[in-house]
Formats: sequence, C-alpha cells, structure tokens
Amino acid sequence: MSGESGILLLIALGLLAWLWQNSLLARETAARAAREACRQQQLQLLDGSVAFRNIGMARLPGGRVALRRTFLFAYSEDGMERRTGFVIMLGNHVEQVGL
Repeated sequence: MSGESGILLLIALGLLAWLWQNSLLARETAARAAREACRQQQLQLLDGSVAFRNIGMARLPGGRVALRRTFLFAYSEDGMERRTGFVIMLGNHVEQVGL
C-alpha cells in the first residue's frame, strides 16, 4: 500500500467514524424531540425510541449543505391504538416533528 492510498484510507475511516458519531447524536436529539412532543400532547411514546428511516442532503439557510435525517416513532393516546410519528433533523437540529 502506497503512502497516498494509506492517507486516503485514513480519511475514509475518519469520515465514517464522524458520520457514525454524528448519527448517534442526531438519533438522541430526535428521541428527545419525540418524547417532548408526546409529553406536550399527553401521549404515550411507545418503545421509548426512534427508528432511522432515511437520509439525504439539504441546504441550510446560509447555503451550507447538511444532512437531513428522518426518524420514525410509535405513540398512542390510550395504549391500545398504535400510531406513527416522525422527526426530521436538519444537521443536528430538529426541523419538524409530526404526530
């Protein structure tokens, strides 16, 4: 392996590690947003977590590019009927929560 390919491999591994760590932070933030939305509407957040749905690219208001991630979660009014909500994250900020 030449020095150049070794550097490229290290850069690729660094980017993967950053994406993984950044995705964990986004997931934790989305879970907090889902809990708060359910609390405000007096709903039960089922399973206590969010599930990753998709990822894409979007522009921030300043023109920079950021990752837009969508997470799904289950909630219920009465504990019997299961409904699906979503949290859309733009970068590491909550863009939208839907119930």
